Amino acid sequence: MTPCPKRNPFRRAGALTLLAIASCASTTQPPTLNIKNFCHLAPGVVGGGQVDVAEFSAMAEDGYTLVVNLRRTSEPFPANEGDLVEQAGMAYVHIPMGGDTLVADHAAQLNAALEEFGSGHVLVHCGSGNRVGALWGLHTAIQEGATPEEGVQMAKDSGMRSDSLANCVTAALTRETVAPFGFRSWGSMREVMRNGATEGRVKLSVLNDPAMIGVGAMAELSGELTIDWGVPHVVAVSGDQVTFLTPRDGAQATLLALAKVPAWEEYSLPAISSLEELEGVIAATAKEQGIDTAAVPAIPFRVTGRFEGLCLHVLNGSCPIANPEGPEPWRLTDANAEGVLVGFYAENAAGQLTHHGQRSHVHAIVTTSAGGKAGGHVDHTGIRKGASLFLPASTQ
Repeated sequence: MTPCPKRNPFRRAGALTLLAIASCASTTQPPTLNIKNFCHLAPGVVGGGQVDVAEFSAMAEDGYTLVVNLRRTSEPFPANEGDLVEQAGMAYVHIPMGGDTLVADHAAQLNAALEEFGSGHVLVHCGSGNRVGALWGLHTAIQEGATPEEGVQMAKDSGMRSDSLANCVTAALTRETVAPFGFRSWGSMREVMRNGATEGRVKLSVLNDPAMIGVGAMAELSGELTIDWGVPHVVAVSGDQVTFLTPRDGAQATLLALAKVPAWEEYSLPAISSLEELEGVIAATAKEQGIDTAAVPAIPFRVTGRFEGLCLHVLNGSCPIANPEGPEPWRLTDANAEGVLVGFYAENAAGQLTHHGQRSHVHAIVTTSAGGKAGGHVDHTGIRKGASLFLPASTQ
């Protein structure tokens, strides 16, 4: 991300303003703006051409919290646009890109901006809306694991008109999907957890390949979903305990990261003190194995062994981030559990596949130190020496 002159590209409004806008509902329809090729891109997000700086105060009053500018500094937009956006009480992010320079990193920058500042309505603008459509299509395609052809159509539907940008979308998605395993995702952390869009997106009945692994959440956040060797494990809260459910006919997940791994490589692990340390080991091992961690959307992994200080949770029909007044998740802390971790390592996927500030999304299926069976989303764990890490076998 290139900063404006004498400017950090991620510029925060004052603390009081951020507190005031934190409760804005970004799932509501933003007010229409008088800009060229205005387009509703998604719930809470609009796009189009250059906005009149005189409109910023009214935008803030109408619930806008973020303005993203895609124009290059050589273009004729107001040099003080960022200052005026912030003076109105909104956040400003500059992601300059030309008509033939769009890459996947631009989508990662946009996603980071949405995650950081998109608590209310969001405007993404360029000169005419052409680049906005291309970037939004690429952003959406990466989130949904779409093919290059599907991504180009998403971009066209969002306002992209140029062939050069269509070629950029195709190239970016082609590089995104290169991996020694298949990967696809449905929903995103921001969409489901923060915005509360918890409807079903994929039926579990179609996930029947024994080479599949995955992590996610069931529709309406009714349980945590872990897929290991093609077997779906659905863990749901029942009173003050959890239970493993047999998925009913038609059961759907609202959030799912899924990989088809035809072959695995096994590595013996030293003692690991945290998920952050495990992430570092996975990244280093994957690179040694020839997997470019920056070129693939996510790397699936498994860990089998004993876990110290395992902390996990199971959602109970509500996300405490989106709905603090809703039912609390079920939580477990266990000093000595044994079983399997199933997860994905992903760089630059905050708000999509991982929580903000994390590079992994990990679930566990374990036998507790008390002899019971438990599972769910892992918040923290250590790993005892001698555990096995499994990564996709290299095709090179």
